[in-house]
Amino acid sequence: MSHAIYEAWVELMGWMEEYAKENGLVFDREADFPALIYRLHQEWTLPTRTMSVSISRENDEPFFFAAVSQPSDELRHVSLRAPGAHLHWHAHEHGGSLMLPGGVELTRSKLFSLIDQARHSWIMAV
Repeated sequence: MSHAIYEAWVELMGWMEEYAKENGLVFDREADFPALIYRLHQEWTLPTRTMSVSISRENDEPFFFAAVSQPSDELRHVSLRAPGAHLHWHAHEHGGSLMLPGGVELTRSKLFSLIDQARHSWIMAV
């Protein structure tokens, strides 16, 4: 099994954490892979145990979530969503990078733009 999507996922989580720090926001790990939790006695081969993360303001609900598919999923992807703004994107691994629909590469600047969009929509909704 290729771990390329999980390596891209680790990079994406780093970008999200960077965005949160730069903007005085909170970056949180929301959930670990169930396989890690329930099968700790087996060797873990993925580069991370984290399955989902979020960004929020201090003491507030998250306005941006990201999650990666489990290794057992046939079509692995990264899901990005802004619940209050009803924004949702899927990215698939291609050549070591994450690609959004239409062949748009999910770069650090593109991710920051999506988070900005989610943050703006969220602020306007509250």
